[in-house]
Amino acid sequence: MSEWFTELEEVAYSIVEYIPVIGTLYSLNRAAIAYRERDWTRHWQSLGNYLEGSVRDVILLSETAEPKEVAIIHTMAESFTDKMIELYHKEPKRPEINITQKLDDQSGHVLVAESSQGKNVSQLFGDKAKGVHHFHGAVFTGTLTDPRYAPDGEKIRLDIPHGLYDGGRVTFSWKWTKNYYGEENVPEATYGRIKLDAGTPTRFKLSSRKGAGWEGYDFWGTIDSKDEINATTIIDNKETQIVFKRLDGT
Repeated sequence: MSEWFTELEEVAYSIVEYIPVIGTLYSLNRAAIAYRERDWTRHWQSLGNYLEGSVRDVILLSETAEPKEVAIIHTMAESFTDKMIELYHKEPKRPEINITQKLDDQSGHVLVAESSQGKNVSQLFGDKAKGVHHFHGAVFTGTLTDPRYAPDGEKIRLDIPHGLYDGGRVTFSWKWTKNYYGEENVPEATYGRIKLDAGTPTRFKLSSRKGAGWEGYDFWGTIDSKDEINATTIIDNKETQIVFKRLDGT
């Protein structure tokens, strides 16, 4: 159990990461700590945030974007809202809701407060909100197989911290059994932003991505259900298919 990465630290970081300069440096420090603890998911996410923050800082300091005050307040509010959604949807310690109907124990339920019944259904369960509702905080795992770098298959993890919607951040992380240089058990990751394409099933791709010192591996595929995602990437000019299954409890 990490003594550094606590829930309180997660809340604080969700706000601080968007503050110019301070958030950028903190992301770099966080990536270094995660690297020492071999927490690869947090390492690549923090490193991606550091690179993204560096670009943002240059734009703000050169005054080529909107006024600093507006940009800072907007990004801090967006980040804080994401974390509050996560905290809000945790199971309450003392539920005080009086439910008169019998609910299915095998299904998930959402309580909606509204002035008239059905008023907010389309807003809450359609478009981008649907991706937030079904995939917020989800973790998927699959097996990445490559005849040269992972002949027996290696576990690959897909982290979806804020949900699946246009611009949503995701991280694919895994290790190579042996990389191009002959080094064994080398960690690899791609940090990117999601772009959805409507259809049945819904298709996804990465509108932007970053890897370890380069642009990173590209991923695209289909969202077959809230528990299964099929993805494709290219390794050595060959397409590789990965079936992701959702981890229980996420």
